[in-house]
Amino acid sequence: MAVPDDSDDLLASAARMYYLDQLDQRDIGDLLGVSRSTVSRLLKNARERGVVQISVSPYDPRDRQREAALRDRLGARHAVVIRTTGRPAAQVGRTVGYFAAPAVSEMIGTGATIGVAGGRTLAALVRHVPPVEIAQNATVVQLMGNIGPKPAAIDGLEISHDLARRLQSALYTVNAPAVLQDSMARDMLLAHQHIRIVWDLFDSLTLAFVGIGTLAESLFVEQGVFSPPELDRLRQSGAVGEICGRFFDRDGRECATEYRDRVLSIDLDVLRRRAEVVGVTNGPRRAAAVRAALRGGLITSLVIDDVGAAAVLAGDDDS
Repeated sequence: MAVPDDSDDLLASAARMYYLDQLDQRDIGDLLGVSRSTVSRLLKNARERGVVQISVSPYDPRDRQREAALRDRLGARHAVVIRTTGRPAAQVGRTVGYFAAPAVSEMIGTGATIGVAGGRTLAALVRHVPPVEIAQNATVVQLMGNIGPKPAAIDGLEISHDLARRLQSALYTVNAPAVLQDSMARDMLLAHQHIRIVWDLFDSLTLAFVGIGTLAESLFVEQGVFSPPELDRLRQSGAVGEICGRFFDRDGRECATEYRDRVLSIDLDVLRRRAEVVGVTNGPRRAAAVRAALRGGLITSLVIDDVGAAAVLAGDDDS
C-alpha cells in the first residue's frame, strides 16, 4: 500500500533531509519520488503539524541604550534605533523599515490624520506596516508635490498610496510638481481649489512621517532638481538638511533663498506645530541634519539605524 503523501513519516523524512542533512528540495524530491512542489508542501505541512519546531534565540533588533540617549540628550519623544552594524549599506534602510514598522504602527491611532513625505527608508517602513482588518477612520495626506513626472516607489505620492491601502484610509494627494519654475507659478497652484483642500488639512495633522536629506543626499538632489549654482546658494545660506524639499540650517530654520518660494510642500513652521513628526532616515552622513531637525523642533521623534544614531549622538554639542 502506498504511503499517503501527507503521512507523518513522509513529512518527518522530508524535514530531516532538508533541515538536518541540508539537501536541497530537488534532491529530496528525487529520493522520495515526488516533485519539487510536493517537497515544498511537505515542508510547509511539517511546520504546521509540529513535526518541525523552529526556535530562534531571543533577539531584540532595537538598540535601547541609544534610544534612551536620543530621548535624554536630544529631546526625542520617541526613538526607534535599529541594529544594523555589519550589514551592507544598501540594505540598512530596508532593515530599519522592517524592524521599526511595529513600533511605528503603534503611533497610528483611530481617526489619525497622517502626513507623508518621501524617502527610501520611509518607503521601506511603510511597506511593512501591518494592514488593518477594520478601517480606523484614518486620513493620509501627501505633504509635498511630485519630484518628477514618473513617481517612484520612494516618492511621497507612492508612499502615501501604500499607507492608505494598508490603513484602509481616505487619501489626499498633491497632483502637482514639488518645485515650480518661479514663485508666481507656485502661488497660482496654491490658489487652486484642489490644492487648497490638501493644504487646509496640514493644520489638522495628528502625525507626520518625513524623510531627512542633505545637500549631498536627497531625492531632490538625486533627481537633478537643482543646478550647481542653486546648490552653491543653498550651501552658502547655511543649509545642512532637507525635509519635504525645504532646506534648513543648523537651528532648523528654513534657509532664506529664492528657492523656498518655488517649493510646493508643507511649510516648515506648519510642520513644527504638529503634535508628532517622525523623522525616518539612516546612516551617519545625515547626522548634522538630524540634530538640526531635532534642535529646531522640525521633528519630535526619530527612526534610524544604530550607526546613524551613534553619529547623531557623537555630535550633539556641535557648533
